[in-house]
Amino acid sequence: MDQHIRHVHWVALIATLAVIIMIAGCTGSSQPPGTTTVTQTPAGGGSTVAIQNFAFIPPSITVPRGTTVTWTNQDPVDHQITNDAQGSAAQGSLFTSGAFGKGASYSFKFDNSGSYPYHCNIHPSMTGTIIVT
Repeated sequence: MDQHIRHVHWVALIATLAVIIMIAGCTGSSQPPGTTTVTQTPAGGGSTVAIQNFAFIPPSITVPRGTTVTWTNQDPVDHQITNDAQGSAAQGSLFTSGAFGKGASYSFKFDNSGSYPYHCNIHPSMTGTIIVT
């Protein structure tokens, strides 16, 4: 009888672990590869873009008007964020960060709706877009 109880306990433990593993697997991202997600910062009402491995992560985000976007340099070299004039000039807002190094950040508040393509002046192949709704 004692062996039977131990067997039941092990079966219950294994079943519980199986359920936990299934639940954990279901909580992963349901977005297809290449889809970007905006990370909202609740306290500041802003969004963040990482600069990592000579790329903007995510490369394109959509934010509501009035959002402050902050770019943080995680690369060991300087970067300089500058809007592409054809995107922002029509919206009446231009932005450029000046060069900033590893661990430094640059923020810009987007008050007008529109599409704001941008690039790194130092590394022009680095591009991104902020879409303001």
